[in-house]
Amino acid sequence: MIEEIAGGIRAAARPIAVLAGSGVSQSAGVPTGQDLLRGLARRRGEDADPDPVAWYLGALETFPDYFGMVGDGTDTLPDSIFDRPSTTPAHRAIGRMAAAGLVGPILTTNLDRLLERALREAGVPFDVAYDLDALARIGLDGVVLLKLHGDYRDIGIRHTARAAHSYHGVIDDLLDRVFAGFDLLVCGWSASWDVPLHRALRRAERGRIWWLQCGPPSEAAQRIFAVRRPTVAAVEGSDEGLTELSALLLGTDRDARCDPPPGRAPDSGSVGHG
Repeated sequence: MIEEIAGGIRAAARPIAVLAGSGVSQSAGVPTGQDLLRGLARRRGEDADPDPVAWYLGALETFPDYFGMVGDGTDTLPDSIFDRPSTTPAHRAIGRMAAAGLVGPILTTNLDRLLERALREAGVPFDVAYDLDALARIGLDGVVLLKLHGDYRDIGIRHTARAAHSYHGVIDDLLDRVFAGFDLLVCGWSASWDVPLHRALRRAERGRIWWLQCGPPSEAAQRIFAVRRPTVAAVEGSDEGLTELSALLLGTDRDARCDPPPGRAPDSGSVGHG
């Protein structure tokens, strides 16, 4: 099935968008929300699988707070968790695909800076936005990294939501623009944790979706599958799946390696944070 995804991406209008979830950083030692919930369940003598968020909701009758589990209540998170020294094979595969002109917007729920590092290692010019002002002004030309939950040194964006488990309208509008304008590759994302992103993906009416799925899909992911009908490939993990996909794309498609992405209509000016 991953060969089918590679064929679809080769045939798609370029660039595509990428949604990179916490599984992309997992092998670097950055804990995913699922990891934290599984650990909590083990300490209670329970089993959180196959859907740790659903287990948490049933066991504690509230939605889990990732920031609360890893932070100290301030608008920064510990360097010891998020300032990892090296990128993963998944990050590097995304960097290679971006360098080949296959990837434009990169949406991520991750708070680390490993995607930034991978893009720099691949020699890819990019813009990044992780606060509300920057996300409101950033354009979608070229490679842009959109950090929907903020950056580990600045998670102030969490205060901008109008209600629990929602995004500010600026972010919802940005997601609608991305999902309307680009086909999408999803990797390392369970769909069960980020409720407003799940809603945005379900309400989108255009664009193809390719999904690298590690393990059984969550109930939330299955609801997206039912509405959007993505092409799904089962993979051992994000490292293995993205490495194989990038090899198929870059090893067999000379145009993808050498040609710049087709031009798009100019968008609003990009915003960089370094």
